[in-house]
Amino acid sequence: FSQYGDEPRAKTVAKAVVKHRPLTTTGDLVDAIGSVTPAYAKNKRKGRTATCARIFQSLRIVVNNEDGVLGRVLEDACPTLICPGGRLVVMSYHSMEDRATKRIMRDGSIHKNRQRDERDIYGNYSGPPKPFKPVGKKCKATEEEVNQNPRARSAVLRVAERLEQ
Repeated sequence: FSQYGDEPRAKTVAKAVVKHRPLTTTGDLVDAIGSVTPAYAKNKRKGRTATCARIFQSLRIVVNNEDGVLGRVLEDACPTLICPGGRLVVMSYHSMEDRATKRIMRDGSIHKNRQRDERDIYGNYSGPPKPFKPVGKKCKATEEEVNQNPRARSAVLRVAERLEQ
């Protein structure tokens, strides 16, 4: 729940789900989550509806293996299919997806790069070749777009150009 749903009360919710087992319907899961979540909160992010949305989202990501599929597509397929000079355009709706996209476009790998970039004495990058170069900054929906389509509020669009290898 913490990793895939960015849920601040992940441990508490997980304990409530275990305590209310067996869960046979989604309503049972909502009741379990509701037992440890206030119905309304001053901060909308901490209310029952938002918490349920994050929990169901994290379950969907795990069941569908969305992070594994995204990783394979971004690391393996995109550098192979996109010709040098071509553009990779990714729209993500979840922070985990956006983080993976940003790392691929910036570093060429989904995994967190613990070591600093290799640079020569002049400050020029001298490490392994990177497949993409980010083009511009991320784009988010405007207020007008969000008013027309509320689902667009979390969407982030990133663009990168394929480099010569």
